[in-house]
Amino acid sequence: GGYNAERTRMDLPISIAVTAAVQSTSKDPIVKLPTSGGSLPLAIITDHLHTVTMTVPIANYDNNQHAENENLRLQNLWDGIETWAAVMTIKPKF
Repeated sequence: GGYNAERTRMDLPISIAVTAAVQSTSKDPIVKLPTSGGSLPLAIITDHLHTVTMTVPIANYDNNQHAENENLRLQNLWDGIETWAAVMTIKPKF
């Protein structure tokens, strides 16, 4: 079982557009990683749909993911809604 890891190039037009959209919602520089930890079936999506995949996480760094005391800081939720609104309203130029 399992699936391959997936990496998205950060110089692709869609990567640049998503980066700009996310940055437009933050006064601080954003962190860009072409690969992230965890287990997501992104390679399956890429292979079957012949497209790239990207994730834009909004959780706080200390959220205790998958633990009984997992949490999401409310400000991260509100900021995440704004961030995702910016991503979902990108005008395609690529």
